[in-house]
Amino acid sequence: MSELKRIDACAKRPIDIWTNYLFYPLSIRLVYLLRNTPVTPNQITLFSLFLCLLGCVGFSTGIRGDVIAGLVLVEISYVFDCADGQLARYRQQFSAIGGWLDQVADRIKEFAIYFSLAYGYTRWHPNATGLWAWAMTALFALYLLEYYGQIRFKPRQMASAGADAGSNDTAFRRAQRWRSLVPFRGFIIGEQYFALLVFVAFNAIAALFHFVAILGLAMCAYRPAVQLYKWSRGIQ
Repeated sequence: MSELKRIDACAKRPIDIWTNYLFYPLSIRLVYLLRNTPVTPNQITLFSLFLCLLGCVGFSTGIRGDVIAGLVLVEISYVFDCADGQLARYRQQFSAIGGWLDQVADRIKEFAIYFSLAYGYTRWHPNATGLWAWAMTALFALYLLEYYGQIRFKPRQMASAGADAGSNDTAFRRAQRWRSLVPFRGFIIGEQYFALLVFVAFNAIAALFHFVAILGLAMCAYRPAVQLYKWSRGIQ
């Protein structure tokens, strides 16, 4: 097995279609370049945070050229965000502080992105008073989705365990594989960054907040429903 394939095997899957085909090909090659260097996963996490905050400075000006430059940096920061976990799994270099740092950095980045975009937009559109409410609703939805993502249900013990449970599990997994090809199927982090890329590239900041707030809140209802279904059917 080649080194690239070994690194690719360290990538979390199943994942959203955008991360799998847009961001992972870049992050896997980044890990390949860094694999024999002294660079640690935690250093990659911190550098990803730095790039994102630097990009948010561009967002906060509201000037089109600065916003595009900021968008490039923020999207690159997500490539590094993918790479830190891949490098940790490749080297088997795990730590409690690393997991904590990754979670904290992601939440800081989300706040910085949505706050700076709203601030930069309202600098040039002072009458857009409702924008802050949409931005904070979007941010709330993202935080709640991340909280849901940390919850792991123990499958319910079914009275008729065996063939029926296995059939349920197989059918559900098959549906999940097909669903993985659906854009914005769960609005997980890669889908969030792709939405950011598209909307900001087309200078649709207000539309981004509307999209994220509405879809995010919808997913806040959808995800627990899926978890409840899996629990009720005894699906892992």
